[in-house]
Amino acid sequence: MERYEMAELLSKKAGVSLEEARTALEENHWDLLDAMVALERAHKTSGPAVDMKTGPAGDSGVRPVRNVSGRQDHKVLADGFSALWGYVKKLLRITLDNDFVVFHQDKQIITVPVLVLIVLLFASVGLLLVALITGLFLGCRYQFTGRQLGRDSINDAMGKMSDLADGIKESLHDEDEHS
Repeated sequence: MERYEMAELLSKKAGVSLEEARTALEENHWDLLDAMVALERAHKTSGPAVDMKTGPAGDSGVRPVRNVSGRQDHKVLADGFSALWGYVKKLLRITLDNDFVVFHQDKQIITVPVLVLIVLLFASVGLLLVALITGLFLGCRYQFTGRQLGRDSINDAMGKMSDLADGIKESLHDEDEHS
């Protein structure tokens, strides 16, 4: 859910202007539930938290019928979780639709989905970084393929890392020859 859509939803649910909803979201780091609570605490939401209804004929008193606020909070929370789940699904789709490819001497030696790379990163960040850096010094080149990550800008940066490793390797080799 984009920020504009979040502001629209909060505006509709809280009964405030779009500008008030956007401001509340910004002040609460775009968290829908926190923004709704902030608006309620500031008494900016429309309508009472409790619906009122007159009693039976002859009864001039006013009595509460039901608490609407709890249901609204639940709806906002459910919408927030729904939006979060949408983002998680989108990220999972990107990690499965894009691949991390390792080349050695212009031959493709391994291709794994980006999700596998991320899992390995979380499982053992140190081991993965050592393996990737060692691969650079052994002449491996890395590249991303896929619609979202296969862009030239990303792969150019990967190429620059490989070139840097090659330069370091050559300078160390030159120092060994002069010693």
